[in-house]
Amino acid sequence: MTSEPARDNHLDPGADTIGDHLDLDAIEELCSGSTPDSVLAATARDTVPRLVAEVRRLRWLVEYGACPTAGTTGTEFVLPLDEEMLGYFREMVDVLVELVGVPRAEAVARVNAAYGTRQWVALDLQLMGHELPEYWAYGLYYGPDSRGRSPVGDPIADADIDFTALPVRPAPPKDSPFWTVEEPEVLSEPAEGPEAAEAGL
Repeated sequence: MTSEPARDNHLDPGADTIGDHLDLDAIEELCSGSTPDSVLAATARDTVPRLVAEVRRLRWLVEYGACPTAGTTGTEFVLPLDEEMLGYFREMVDVLVELVGVPRAEAVARVNAAYGTRQWVALDLQLMGHELPEYWAYGLYYGPDSRGRSPVGDPIADADIDFTALPVRPAPPKDSPFWTVEEPEVLSEPAEGPEAAEAGL
């Protein structure tokens, strides 16, 4: 997957006019402006932002090849999953978080980018269950080593793989629909030392 999605000229978010190209920012700006009819203005202020959000979601689907259910599944994953596969996908995320050290938001985005595309929807995801979640999760983060080997989550098979030397695959672009979990805000550590004491911290 490339980090720069192909752009459809008919869906160019950089367009300046509302004529041939739909400028969502301009529509939002017009909607927030004053309108003589207060009822129409209230309706527009309620409806147009939701319409704009949906159009943006559809653009994502086109640009990134995400499955059409992105943003509508009610879970953190962009593809619909039954209870069994939902648990399995969450185990893959846990592997990335707990064993690799990836933030949860990024771990979910990596899983979504790999398996939440239109191509994957047509496949039988149940077949993934024949391998441990580690098998798939490691492949979402690590590339193969110099000998072409990738970790599979089996301590014996992975014993002679130097994880610190493995290439790391890039995370999906932040503006893609695959980022469905918000990253928690990082609180700054309180200042320490003589300067902090003098400042009363």
